[in-house]
Amino acid sequence: MAKIPVPLVGPTYTNRSLPVGAQVTRNFYVEVNQGGDEAVSMQPFPGLKEWGSAGDGFDRGLGVLNGILYKVSGDELYSVDRRGDAVLIGTILGSTRCTLVEDTAGNLVITTGHGKPYAYNGATLTLGKDGDLPKASTAAYINDRVIYESTTGLAFADLDTPLTVNSANILKANTKADGMMAVVAHRQQIFAFGAKSIEPNSFIGTGTPPYARVNNAVQQVGTSAKYSVSTNNNYIYFLDNNKQPSRMSGITIQAIGNPAIGQAIAKYSDVSDCFTVCFSFDNQDFCLFSFPTGDETWLFNEQSQLWTNLAFGVEDQHLISDYQFVYGKHLVSDRRNGNIYEIDMNTYTDNGLVIHRQRDTISISSKDLGPPGHKLFMNSLQLVIEPGASLVTVQATVMMQYSDDNGRTWSSERWADIGEQGDYTYHVEWLGLGSFYNRMFRFSMSDAINWVLISAHADVEMGLG
Repeated sequence: MAKIPVPLVGPTYTNRSLPVGAQVTRNFYVEVNQGGDEAVSMQPFPGLKEWGSAGDGFDRGLGVLNGILYKVSGDELYSVDRRGDAVLIGTILGSTRCTLVEDTAGNLVITTGHGKPYAYNGATLTLGKDGDLPKASTAAYINDRVIYESTTGLAFADLDTPLTVNSANILKANTKADGMMAVVAHRQQIFAFGAKSIEPNSFIGTGTPPYARVNNAVQQVGTSAKYSVSTNNNYIYFLDNNKQPSRMSGITIQAIGNPAIGQAIAKYSDVSDCFTVCFSFDNQDFCLFSFPTGDETWLFNEQSQLWTNLAFGVEDQHLISDYQFVYGKHLVSDRRNGNIYEIDMNTYTDNGLVIHRQRDTISISSKDLGPPGHKLFMNSLQLVIEPGASLVTVQATVMMQYSDDNGRTWSSERWADIGEQGDYTYHVEWLGLGSFYNRMFRFSMSDAINWVLISAHADVEMGLG
């Protein structure tokens, strides 16, 4: 009898040719454990803990002004205090996502793509009327100025006056006749995202505006989704004009997708509504790519460089619509309504609703023991998980299925208890699993506990061929 390690830890990688790749990882992320006993592990993506609510309308965005959280729900702007209590501020016209940007003059600038931007100074909500102020969808802030994307380029607002634009302070983005999509500030540069180009602009100190395009740094790639452009300390993330998830550091662009993700995205009838959300927890940095039309959400982990899926229900687009770290909490908005949740490592539901988690592994075969093409007889399968994490009243269970045809068909479900809460010696095991030439495994679980998947191995005997 021999033991074969089952490649339990891994990303979502489902190729159009299933023998090439049929992995699925849903509502987990791959954690690299430097200095730990296990080099990598599957960690459960945290649940969403009820925190507050602001109105009934669908979410359009979150922002922070002077340490206070603000939310646009439907056509209403709310302030939300540290207790999660909301106060209605006023009306924000339109129905698309908003960009909420704080400036140092005490204004929260709100772009809608529907009309001219708004500014809220903590007391009064004002709709811009300046003739040169564009009907922008995105905005950025740098060096005492708010910058908007316009039809021809970048519109720089007057110093500390976000709703006033001098016609001389409009910088054309004309590397390509591709139309402006978005603007973002990162590391003291302004990036003008077009449909087929990205133009970096740097501060030069003089002129109107006092910025100039860095000509030798212009990129011949753009974005296919204006709301997919977001930033963290390290990178600018976006969906490029070839529908590839990408990121940019300085003037270096890196495509971070893979063939399997490309094949999935190609099936979505529309990607222009893709949005990204960057956030961090446990000293790990993530970027979420969500596709409303495709009804799917992808999660990229900077540390592991691997992709997994997040889902609400079984396979629907995840609830997270936007994110802010405020009041010492990781707060996110629900895409469907006015709810605001806290990302909480000790919460194992999404606002009380079941989180379905799934891992479909890489296949094992006789080549893992040496000579390929031999039939294997499986006596048992062991799954190593976080021990003692079961429910209080009953034992939590994990469901296992196997596929001998690269995920085309699956065996009947076989359930296993994971032991009682506090039992740190319990072994999860399945016995008498027949014979195969090539086999992959599916582990599914939905009990509200801390599901940490560590490793798995199979006890097998090799046949003659």
